Amino acid sequence: MVFLDVLVNYGCRRWLHKEDHSFDEGGDKTRSSSRPSQYPLLGFKDRHLEDEYLEHLVVASRARIILAYVTVILLYASGRFIFTWMNYEVVLWLEQLYGILSDEQKEDFKEDQPVGTFAKYFPNSWSTLYAFDCLVLVMFILGLVAVVCMYQMKRFEKYRTWIFYFTPAMYLLYMVYAGFRFACNNQSYSALFGPASWVIVLVLFVASPLASLFFISLPALVMFELMIVFVLVFLVIVPLCNPAGNLWNLIGKATNSGLVDVGNVSEMPAYMSEPIKAGRLSLPPDEEDVRKTYTFVVTSPIILLCVLVVCVLVVSVIVDISNRQSFINKKIIEALTKQREKTLLQQKEDHENLIHSIFPPAVAKDLIRKQSGQPLTVSQSGRDFGLRNMSLGRSVAQLHHEVTILFTDIVGFTSMSQTVAPQQVMEFLHELFVQFDELVGRDSLLWKVETIGDAFMVASGLDGVRTKSRKLTISHLSSIGSSLCPATAAVLFGKSALAAARTLTMPNSMQCQIRAGVHTGDVCSGVVGTRMPRYCLFGDTVNTASRMESSGVPGRMQISEATHALVCGDDSDFCWDERGYVEVKGKGKLKTYLLRESERGAD
Repeated sequence: MVFLDVLVNYGCRRWLHKEDHSFDEGGDKTRSSSRPSQYPLLGFKDRHLEDEYLEHLVVASRARIILAYVTVILLYASGRFIFTWMNYEVVLWLEQLYGILSDEQKEDFKEDQPVGTFAKYFPNSWSTLYAFDCLVLVMFILGLVAVVCMYQMKRFEKYRTWIFYFTPAMYLLYMVYAGFRFACNNQSYSALFGPASWVIVLVLFVASPLASLFFISLPALVMFELMIVFVLVFLVIVPLCNPAGNLWNLIGKATNSGLVDVGNVSEMPAYMSEPIKAGRLSLPPDEEDVRKTYTFVVTSPIILLCVLVVCVLVVSVIVDISNRQSFINKKIIEALTKQREKTLLQQKEDHENLIHSIFPPAVAKDLIRKQSGQPLTVSQSGRDFGLRNMSLGRSVAQLHHEVTILFTDIVGFTSMSQTVAPQQVMEFLHELFVQFDELVGRDSLLWKVETIGDAFMVASGLDGVRTKSRKLTISHLSSIGSSLCPATAAVLFGKSALAAARTLTMPNSMQCQIRAGVHTGDVCSGVVGTRMPRYCLFGDTVNTASRMESSGVPGRMQISEATHALVCGDDSDFCWDERGYVEVKGKGKLKTYLLRESERGAD
């Protein structure tokens, strides 16, 4: 870009930067109201966004810029350049002739040359003139090579906007050189075209290469600057301040020289005068009408040139508006795409978190891994987690050894449920089980299996439930952490659950009491179903633990002999009362133990 645009983009950048626009505002606002404000001709008020637009424009205008370079090279080479070199031998001979003349002869030579020709002002500089003609052609060719290299080579990718700097600069340099040559050589074809030959020279040889500006896609401000320079140089400064005088006055001379004397009929040819005298032909138009016609003929190229200048300006503004609108739409589409990708990633993360909240980490990872090559298939009801067509791997269904199962049950829950509103029952269960969930989260050995009615089931020591990589995992473990054995962790949970339950009052105003039962043994885990899938434990250990709870004592925790063997010892913090053999449904008599009363109050 040239002077004005360099001034705007660098000199006044800080003052023109009025906002920091962002397209990532989301929703309908991004599509409609969130459009960047602009200055007339100066671009966006967010100058960082203006830089992005220029980078977008230089890529989008690749074909048009290359076409403009090819066009200007062809027009210049086939016009001024070739025509000049056709006369090279003649002008070289004139230069050699001038070189051998004496000083007095040189002055006579200059006096003999027509005004407004190069030979009158620089008779010994034809070689320099031709060298500059070649330099102009080489300049455009090198510009084309530079543009192609910038588009093809990645090392110049971040410098592509420089195309908008040196391309108009080349056109500006051409206009400066063409203006100088036009000022010194505008009457070189007066013998062919008359005093107004400068119009022909201007249109055919000077302005024709600038027709390539129709193809190029430069910012509107640059096009305005180039057209203003063109008008000032070739239609104002050079015609008015010319060594040959005011070129506009030469149009009047050309008009007068083309007039035919139509006032004297006797001086007309016989084929014209005889029909007029006989009354069969009217008199020709008067001199004023003929002058107007000639004036229009001579000035029509200038009028056409001015129309083309206006067309270039209008087209550049329309194209600039279209390009900016295309850029804004592109940014909006990118923002919407980014938001959609972000939403999909959030949905995927929520989906994975939901799976991790339902299944142990090893099971959840196995299910997520098998879904990684499939689209997200969470149904609208939220009950189908994409397991319908998925075969369960070994980590989903597996055998676990020495797992401690704990059941809790609320004493008097059934009778209480019959006397109070269901909503109150739900609120009470939620409050109680939230406390139990917090207790489960304190120890990485524990896993909440399920709740059935008022029953709460916990497993301790399951393989694959420990993890530190998910957000759902408690990062800080309590003092009853993973250094304990699974049976001890389950007993500690049961002890804390008994204490937590006593702090609550049931909806019927009775103090809450629970029974707890614990047993240790082998279990098998598995995922059951595809709609509302559940992670379940199977085996006799589960049944025995349930019987320990149902045959237990309100407000006490009853454990089996297998669990007692794991938690008793000299270093144990628990005291147990041997209950003896208890009749257990489906199991016969089993020896059980109750947590001692004195231990219930301790946490």
